[in-house]
Amino acid sequence: MITREATIEDWDKLFVFFSKIYRENHPLQNKDFWQWQYGNKEFGRSFICLNDSDTIVGHVGANFGGEMAWIINVYLEEECRGKGILGRLYELARNYYPLAATAANQAGLGLYRNMRWIRYYDLVRYVKINPNISNPTTESVCIPIEVDTEKLIIKDSHYFQQPSLDGLLLNSGSKAVCNKRVGGIRMVDIEDLTTSENQIWELGYLWIDYITSWNDLKTIELEKNNWVLDYKSVVPWRLNPLQKDYFCDITFLSEKPLDNNFIVHRSFSDHGRIGSL
Repeated sequence: MITREATIEDWDKLFVFFSKIYRENHPLQNKDFWQWQYGNKEFGRSFICLNDSDTIVGHVGANFGGEMAWIINVYLEEECRGKGILGRLYELARNYYPLAATAANQAGLGLYRNMRWIRYYDLVRYVKINPNISNPTTESVCIPIEVDTEKLIIKDSHYFQQPSLDGLLLNSGSKAVCNKRVGGIRMVDIEDLTTSENQIWELGYLWIDYITSWNDLKTIELEKNNWVLDYKSVVPWRLNPLQKDYFCDITFLSEKPLDNNFIVHRSFSDHGRIGSL
């Protein structure tokens, strides 16, 4: 078994692997998305295991942010498990930065528990619905809308260069992702909350959300402005495809202790990528 970094030259093998293990139309089945996610060492790397037939049987992706290597897209063929291969792939990522992860399923949590990682409080997602809407329901607010955002589009950072993602710069300096297919806007960086909200409602959006770590003091301001935790709202977390009553259940973990002031930004891990929008 060979473990090494992947390059775009491995794309044909990667596509076969991703098509086998992920649902149809998963972002990693798109060559441009893979190139965005892993093609630049400044922002991320892809690590693979190949068997004697030169077939990919394992993959670990790492997204770089906050001087951490965020482990994503972990999968190892069943017959290859228990042989130390995953540890070798993690070591390749560890050569870049200390390791961390956001995990949204029991398999991921079980893996990191066995590795004795530190589990922090779950990430929190806050939602606010356009106050002009009375008696909102998922069916009435998560609907396609027409919004004129041409003058607001930005591509000023790696995160906003994701394929098929429409990043917006608001007048207040806030940054967000437009998702007019389901009527909303997802905040990335918030500046001057009230001014941002007013512009968003004027543009015609039906809801806003913001995801962060529990220790982000920005959430105090959100609560004062009548934002609520997502399970108290009708706007689900998963919107592509839309899954009614599916709310944020994402845990933040790290291999080594982090400073108490460390805040998980939306761009750090794959909870903020286009596949979650």
